[in-house]
Amino acid sequence: MTRAMDLRRLLDDGKAPGLEVSGIASDSRRVQPGDLYVARRGNVFDGHDFVADAVDAGAIAVVSERVVDTPVPNIVAPDIVQNPGTLGARFYDSPSRALDIVGVTGTNGKTTVAYNIARIGRAGETTGYVGTLGWGMPPDLGPSMLTTEDPLVLQGRLRTLADLGISRVAIEASSHALDQARLDAVDVDVGVFTNLSRDHLDYHGTMSRYAAAKRKLFERRLRVAVVNIDDPAGAAIAASAAGRMDVVGVGRTGALRWTDLGFHRGGVHGTWITPWGQRSFDLAAFFGEFSVYNAACVLAACCALGDPLDDVVDVMNELPGVPGRMQAVAARPMVFVDYAHTPEGLNAVLAAVRSHVGSGRIITVFGCGGDRDRGKRPLMARAAESGADVVVATTDNPRSESPERILDDVMAGFDNPGAVLRISDRREAIGVALDHAGACDVVLIAGKGHEDYQEIDGRRLPWSDTGTVAELLHHRLAAPGAGRSERWRHVSASAERGDRP
Repeated sequence: MTRAMDLRRLLDDGKAPGLEVSGIASDSRRVQPGDLYVARRGNVFDGHDFVADAVDAGAIAVVSERVVDTPVPNIVAPDIVQNPGTLGARFYDSPSRALDIVGVTGTNGKTTVAYNIARIGRAGETTGYVGTLGWGMPPDLGPSMLTTEDPLVLQGRLRTLADLGISRVAIEASSHALDQARLDAVDVDVGVFTNLSRDHLDYHGTMSRYAAAKRKLFERRLRVAVVNIDDPAGAAIAASAAGRMDVVGVGRTGALRWTDLGFHRGGVHGTWITPWGQRSFDLAAFFGEFSVYNAACVLAACCALGDPLDDVVDVMNELPGVPGRMQAVAARPMVFVDYAHTPEGLNAVLAAVRSHVGSGRIITVFGCGGDRDRGKRPLMARAAESGADVVVATTDNPRSESPERILDDVMAGFDNPGAVLRISDRREAIGVALDHAGACDVVLIAGKGHEDYQEIDGRRLPWSDTGTVAELLHHRLAAPGAGRSERWRHVSASAERGDRP
C-alpha cells in the first residue's frame, strides 16, 4: 500500500517545508523517489557523506545532524536523527501497537527460538518473523541485511506484516540493535532471554557492557519476560524484572522446566512441567539439552500470549529443523550443519551431538571469522578439542584478514595441535571429514549455518555448507572406492598413538 505524509507532520515541525514524503530511509542505497533521507553517523560510515547519492536516487528532503550542501531542503534536527525509530513509527502509524511482538535476545538460540515462535502462532493464524534468516512468514522469507534491521526498515517491515493481517511477530533482538536503540520505537510484549556467553567483544569491549546491552530489552515495559534462569545473566534479569512484569523462569528449577529427558538419534523426549500444566513431548528436530532450553523458551512465549499448552506442544513435536541450526543434512553418516560460532555455542552443540551419537566418533569442522574478537579463536579451539574426536580447522568468513593468520590464532588454542587437521579451503576440509566418516559417526560442520556466502577480502562469494555437503556426498556415492587422503592418514596415525583430543 502506498503511503504518504506531510513532512511538517512527520517531523512535528510546522516550520519544515510543506512537502509530501512517500518514503523514508537512512541508507542511501534504499532511497526511492519521493523519500526523506535521514543522514546519521554510524559506527563505520557517516550518512552525511552520502547525501548526494540519496538526492540522485530521488530524495526530496534531507534531515541531518548538521548542515549539508544539497539542492533539496535540509532540516537540521539532531534529536530526530538520533532516534529514527520514532520517525519510522510515526510514518508507518506505529505498526507494533497492532501486533503481539516477541523480542528474543541472547548470545545463542535467538534464531531457533524466534523462528519457531513464528512457525507456531495461534491456530489458523499466520505469524511473522524478522531476524538472521530474513523476514516474512516462515518458510517464505525475504532477505535481511542484519539480524535486527535499521529502525526505519524494521518499522516498514512491521507495517507490511500488519497490513497482511498478521497478529504476531517474533523479532531477533541483537546486542548491537539494543545498544543502538533500533527497537526503542517497537512495543515489545514478550521479551525472551536465552543465554549469555562471549561474543561481539570487538564491538562491546567488555562482557559487562555486552550483558548491559542484552538487559535493555527487559528495562522497558513488557507484559511478560521469559528468562533462562540457569544462566547467571538470566537469573539477574529475572530478579530485576520481578515486580515490574510477569516473569516465567525457564530452567531446571524454573516455573517452566522438564523431566525424564531421553535422547535418540532423531530427537529428544521428556515431560514439560509448566505454569499451564504438564505434558509429555517428543521433539523430532531438537538435539541435546541446550535445544531443550530453546524449546522451553518457545513454549513459554507462546503460552504467555494465550496459546493452549496442548496445541503448542503438538505443533512443536512436528516442527522440522531450523535452517543452519543443528540442521541434519544426511543420515549415514549423520551430518549436522550449525551456526555455532562462539566457544559456549560450540561446546553446547558438541555436547548435544555426543548425547545422540552412540558409539560413533564426532568429527567437527570449524573456523573463526575475520575482523572480529581475536581472543575468541583459541577458546573455539579448546571447545572443539574437548568435544570432538577428530577436529578439522578451516576458514569461516576471513573478511579482510589473512585466513592463515586466523588459523594461526586458532591453532594456538589446541593442547595437541599435531592431532588437528589444518585445511584452509573449507570445501576441502568438509570433503576430508565426510570421506572418512563411518556410518555410525557424526560430522558437525560449525560456524556458518544458513549463510549463503563466504566473505573473503571484501567480497561475498556464493557458498553453502548444506549444498557443499550434498554435492560431496553425491560424489562419494558415485565414487565409493575413493582412497583416504594423506592428511587423514596423518590424523589417524596420531589418534592411534593416543594423540586424539
